[in-house]
Amino acid sequence: MGKKKQQKQQTDAAPVEVAPLVEQHPQEEDTSTEVFLWLLAFSVLMFTLPFLGFYGVRSWLQESFPHLDVFTVNCWSVLTAVLVVNLVVAMYVLKAFREKPPPPLQQVQQQEEEEPEAVENKKEQ
Repeated sequence: MGKKKQQKQQTDAAPVEVAPLVEQHPQEEDTSTEVFLWLLAFSVLMFTLPFLGFYGVRSWLQESFPHLDVFTVNCWSVLTAVLVVNLVVAMYVLKAFREKPPPPLQQVQQQEEEEPEAVENKKEQ
């Protein structure tokens, strides 16, 4: 009895189509160039802004507060450079969070469904 029930259950079960969970969007052009340019821009900022901050604050402190010793001036200048680096990294991370997710790749399942139709059309001709 067990084998007959199993065979009957297998024949009664119809194949179920699974709908894709991802919305279909048309493929957009490659954005790797744009990503590389943003990385390059933030790299330049990461290199130049800390130097500008360090020497700018150092010059300002030496001119505005001549009674400060060199160690104090350097400490404030270095602190400014470190804060500028952290600010640039935070801006880069914020930009990354605000990016739109890339469109999903076309699914292989859709291509497989289209291929049998093309074969049937060739047979009919």
